[in-house]
Amino acid sequence: MVRQMRRGVAAGVLTALAMVVPQSADAQTGLKRWLFAEGSTAPGLPFEEEILIGNPNAAPANVTFRFLREDGSPPITVQGTVAQNSRQGFNVQGMVGDLSGVALEVTSDIDVVVERSMYWGGGRFNFPQLGSRPITDLRAGHSSPGVNDTRTSWSFAEGSAGFFQTYVLVSNPSAAAAAVRVTYLTSLGEAVVETRTIAAGARQTFFANGPLQALGRPQVDFAIEVTSDNGVGIVAERAMYWNNFQGGHASVGVAPQASWLFAEGVQASILDTYVLLFNPNAEAITVEVNFYGPNGLLQPVIVPIDPRRRAQVYAGNPDYPALQNQAFSISAVSAGNKPFVAERAVYKRNGGSLGDGTVAAGLAAPARKWGFAEGQEGGFQQFQNPADADRRLFTTYYQVLNNTDAAITVRGVFYLEPNAAEGIGPGTGAEVVRVVNPRSRETFAPSLVAALQNRKFAAFFEASGPVVMERATYWGQGIKGAHGSGGTPLPDALPALAAPAAPPAAALTSISPNRGVPSGGTLVTITGTGIGLSTSGAGDTTVAFGVTPVPPQNIIVNNANSISVVTPASGRGFASVLVNTRGTQLDLPGAFEFLDPFVAGPAISYGDLFGVVASVAAVRRGELISSCHNHTFMFEVVAELRRRFRSNRWGLNWKRGVVNDLSEDIVNYYAGPEGTQMRNSTQVRIYDIIGGHCGPNPGPFWVDQTGPTRAAGTVGRWTTDPMCRIPRYRDARYDTGEFMFPECR
Repeated sequence: MVRQMRRGVAAGVLTALAMVVPQSADAQTGLKRWLFAEGSTAPGLPFEEEILIGNPNAAPANVTFRFLREDGSPPITVQGTVAQNSRQGFNVQGMVGDLSGVALEVTSDIDVVVERSMYWGGGRFNFPQLGSRPITDLRAGHSSPGVNDTRTSWSFAEGSAGFFQTYVLVSNPSAAAAAVRVTYLTSLGEAVVETRTIAAGARQTFFANGPLQALGRPQVDFAIEVTSDNGVGIVAERAMYWNNFQGGHASVGVAPQASWLFAEGVQASILDTYVLLFNPNAEAITVEVNFYGPNGLLQPVIVPIDPRRRAQVYAGNPDYPALQNQAFSISAVSAGNKPFVAERAVYKRNGGSLGDGTVAAGLAAPARKWGFAEGQEGGFQQFQNPADADRRLFTTYYQVLNNTDAAITVRGVFYLEPNAAEGIGPGTGAEVVRVVNPRSRETFAPSLVAALQNRKFAAFFEASGPVVMERATYWGQGIKGAHGSGGTPLPDALPALAAPAAPPAAALTSISPNRGVPSGGTLVTITGTGIGLSTSGAGDTTVAFGVTPVPPQNIIVNNANSISVVTPASGRGFASVLVNTRGTQLDLPGAFEFLDPFVAGPAISYGDLFGVVASVAAVRRGELISSCHNHTFMFEVVAELRRRFRSNRWGLNWKRGVVNDLSEDIVNYYAGPEGTQMRNSTQVRIYDIIGGHCGPNPGPFWVDQTGPTRAAGTVGRWTTDPMCRIPRYRDARYDTGEFMFPECR
């Protein structure tokens, strides 16, 4: 990663910096207003944006979305409802269309938790009702909870120009214009200032790279301060992108304070963690950064920071061996209670480059109750393209830091997003209880909870003591994308969370295609509702055809409504399709037929056969002319006959048994009884398809040569073997997904 690294000095825990646990946070007296400065549905990449709202109450929440535009046009207002004890996702492009820059104010008549998630890559989300094309890429994303009020100043510890592109997003939801000053404080001591006026009900974007790279350096790291000089309340976020938008993350600003807490952090084979620190004071400060694993303190790091500068701690530093191949939580506290700013970034190494990453500002204090509106586990049609092998499966983790000297019990309650098609209503979900050891971190993993697999949910937590919580979400093959955020502390006075009802049992609907070869290898799709994951946790999904199980590597659960399966080898005949998912045995009786591809199906009544040959000649005239030198025209006629009449009885005839005879211009129709072997059979009808074959002007032809050929004693045998060596025919399918040449599989 192209970053200037300033190493913290490892040391013993200093007595003067002993961690003081703040009192439980109960400052969030109201969660009815939520503000965001970042947002976009620009079609270029394109960007997609979702607003997630979690409602922990026993009554529905009536919400109002007020979108503030970059171009200064009047705000757009949209109404919505979130059912009781549930979560709801709102697609911004579906609400307001394409907007290159849009901030947001959400208001609710009761307390809710609101987050914003953004994604980018090729195509749009797979929402047919919005007229969107299926996405071809979902390379990265970022997410953030909103803030509950404006401020006149915001600070950020992270910022970099050169390899990174850094944007500062400032919204003004107030009724008066704001005089905004953005200051970039570089790691070398410069202060670069931009000033603008932001109209009431608008937002603006500050691109940090321009003024910073004017300093003449190709790479510069910096902290950021955003100030409203005329006292009008504003909201500020920072977004960073890299590698041509291969990755990105975003975070809301904070106010400096003397200590910060993080529940998430990991240093592993492909993941790097950085702790970013900013000293806004006129004098130097010292910060102690402590890393905690499942069994307590792993590593203390002492970091001196010059006045008005930033510093960072890289967890992959070889001086910190206890952090390698570890997941951890983090605390940061300054000597003498000096205020500072802390953020944590996690990046995925992608070979020699940088993949996606996450970032979060430190959390101000522990709390006994936390809420998250964002949660996804498994696969969803919204993010999938049937032509793409990457199903973009999501995995979500909720991390808990217990920074006290006593064990704490944490109850997690997960409320699902309602889904009428699956019979999921408000108050449906699951709950999990975990015990977190003193000075340690633990993780809630929804993948291990059958009711949460292939579903979206809000997550709320109640603890017996003060804890800190964050969320990390990953998706795609090899952790292609990621986003994460700190949780929202909830008031202690919030009523106890209602126990969720179990979701409906899974069900199967159909299988397509519904027949394949006895040797196996047919790719089929099983559809239904409530299907769980195909992982080694609770709710493991297995598939069998009759008594023959499908190997796990040949099962892909796409989402709650679809499984892709490669059929196993089986005897000929009909087999029931058996699926065990979320602990429930499901059955499609006699739904799949294993048939020998060389065995004839029912005879067909065919129409104008000359017209079939003529239609092929019309688009493949060159292959007709060269038919004396290759067999392509004959192959295409056989393929078109199968497509037109949906019958595997059509094949090739090889007179005298000489397969490579280039004078061949004959196709066969197997005329034997249904259920008998076609391959190498002489029970065929024989048709000449090229008039003037090998002459100067061949033409499409159709002559029944069965009688004359038999009289001449040159009857050949039915086959398609030469076509099976060519992928164009071997892989061809009917519109149902069945292979056109099953004998080639």
